[in-house]
Amino acid sequence: MRRLLVTLVMALLLGAASIWVMQSDSGYILLSFNNTTVEMTVWVGILLYLTVTVLGAWLLLLFKWLGDVGGLRHWWTLRRSKQHGSKTAQGLILFADHDWKQASMMLLSGADGSSMPDVNLLFAARAAAENNQINQARMLLEQLKVSHPKAKLLADKALAEMLILEEQLDEAIQLLQPIAASKPGDRGVLRLLSDTYYLMGDWSSLQKLLHDLNYYKAINPSDMKALEQDVYANLLSDFIPNPEFTLQEQKDQAGDLWELIPRRLRNNAELICGYFDALQQVNDTDRVQLLLVKTINKRWHPELVERFGQLETSAPEKQLLAAEKWLSDHPEDAVLLVALGRICCQLRFWGKARDYFSVALRLQPSADIYLRLADVHAAMGDQIESHHMYKQGLRVSLGVEDK
Repeated sequence: MRRLLVTLVMALLLGAASIWVMQSDSGYILLSFNNTTVEMTVWVGILLYLTVTVLGAWLLLLFKWLGDVGGLRHWWTLRRSKQHGSKTAQGLILFADHDWKQASMMLLSGADGSSMPDVNLLFAARAAAENNQINQARMLLEQLKVSHPKAKLLADKALAEMLILEEQLDEAIQLLQPIAASKPGDRGVLRLLSDTYYLMGDWSSLQKLLHDLNYYKAINPSDMKALEQDVYANLLSDFIPNPEFTLQEQKDQAGDLWELIPRRLRNNAELICGYFDALQQVNDTDRVQLLLVKTINKRWHPELVERFGQLETSAPEKQLLAAEKWLSDHPEDAVLLVALGRICCQLRFWGKARDYFSVALRLQPSADIYLRLADVHAAMGDQIESHHMYKQGLRVSLGVEDK
């Protein structure tokens, strides 16, 4: 408060002194222009000069500010940026709404002034591709690569995706493989390569890619597991032994294929059945028997039990012993009973075969079991019962009920 009073008193004294000086006789200034004459004291002239100078300097600074980034130019730039940003936002909304034609047009119109022109071009290209304007999409992606070199990878991935959708798979592979070689950890490229190999049915190449897909977590775990099973199942189903190899070399060829499969997947029933079929092609039934017994002992698989009964090995007695051990835990399993009946038929144990098939028929009637029972009765010399079984089997297959 005291400092404020001192400042006020000093201002009053300075003002009073200024007025006194200006009122004292200190000369005058005379300005004459044509017939106009202006006369003032020196102090008034000085004050007027200072006022005009300050006003002029302020006007100059004002005009400079208006013309610089802080003024009109900034306002104009900001206005244009908002307009282009609005077009970009509208374009992305149209893209999300699957209005491909309008989305492409809106994104392109906002690209020049956008703060993210690469985004505009990328989504405009995608929208054009979705609208079946593939050439337009290619042109936009090339423009993106030229104007924004750092976006080359994004552009190439977008182009590869378009090629896959257009089923131009060979061209997609030629584009993706060099990228994958230079950037092995790019999850987007790995997924695109995986999709392309899958659509091409190139299971060997896809199998080699599985390690990177898993290592870089390019696919979520559940989808990865399904993909692995699909790949190995197709590799096994496509297996054809090399005719130029010896029988042992063909068996080794099938064994090498099984060794490709990770151990955690070797209990999968579908894969075991595929391996079963591969080994059947090379007549390696003994190895099949060992594999099936080992797998079924760990976990009950009805499909594998059925395959076990179809085997024709060099030692059917061992098959019968293994299957009869399972019967104690699964006494009313129709699949197991049919498998036992088939093994007994190999051994010509017709009485046991008849008993197993009869119990299976009671549990799960089917035309197939009637047919097998008919064959067993025929082998035992009971033609009347054999004809009866054939007749019953025919009725079941036709859906005709007994009268």
